[in-house]
Amino acid sequence: MEKKRKKDTGSVFERYRKGFHHAIDGIVYAIEREKNLFVIMIFILIILGLCLAFPVSIPELLAIVISTGGLMASEMLNTSVEALTDLVTTKEDHLAKIAKDTVSGAVFLFIIMFVAVLGIIFVPKILAVL
Repeated sequence: MEKKRKKDTGSVFERYRKGFHHAIDGIVYAIEREKNLFVIMIFILIILGLCLAFPVSIPELLAIVISTGGLMASEMLNTSVEALTDLVTTKEDHLAKIAKDTVSGAVFLFIIMFVAVLGIIFVPKILAVL
């Protein structure tokens, strides 16, 4: 007989409720303690201001929402990989460096795409006003 994991106990609704609370805990942790995510939140406020200042179509808004959420999620995954790597080893280790560097690289690529999306949407709008 297979041993149940702790997360597999309780009714299906209880498991979903617990999972929801764990997800919220992770988001709150990341916003409170990860400086990069805090910076992203500042940029989100600036982007909201741009969306209010310039007319944004539904497809443009969808691109902004998806890219913003993706950037936040990638930064949280970066935090997770770094924490797990530090759990496994705190020594200088080539494989730990690869894990941390590649996940940081993934976030960097997402930042480039995020800036490209914002540029494609807002640069023409700003230039039209100038």
